[in-house]
Amino acid sequence: MATPFFTVKDVPAQDFIRAYAEYLKKNNKIKIPEWGSIVKTGLGKEISPIDQDWMYVRAAALARKIYVRGHWGVGNLTHMFGSVNDNGKHESGSGKVIRYLLQQLEAIKVLKKDNKSLLKKGSRIVTKEGQQDLNRIATQVALAARK
Repeated sequence: MATPFFTVKDVPAQDFIRAYAEYLKKNNKIKIPEWGSIVKTGLGKEISPIDQDWMYVRAAALARKIYVRGHWGVGNLTHMFGSVNDNGKHESGSGKVIRYLLQQLEAIKVLKKDNKSLLKKGSRIVTKEGQQDLNRIATQVALAARK
């Protein structure tokens, strides 16, 4: 009997992001910089996140977002990961954090820059190896949810 196969789109986002963040942390795929404990996640925030593993979670969320809809750049991602201020004004997310995590995901061959696209040159897309890794984690999440 064939093993069931699931993609990232087939599993709930929260479950996948949590599982992929644990995978990144357990296998030391992402290197956390020294400034990671003191940096804010955006302009609208006052302090850094309380969770020590927030960078792994953000990297997993970035990988999932680019998997689901490719051709994202840093500018669009800072808007997506931003927040709304008290007066209703939108505040951007931290571009340095997003840029750093995209570079880390490129280093482990999950993402790559797309230079073939005419309209979005330099945007990020998922590599074949990255797609296989992400789908493998999604399959593990889906099979665990079935039990």
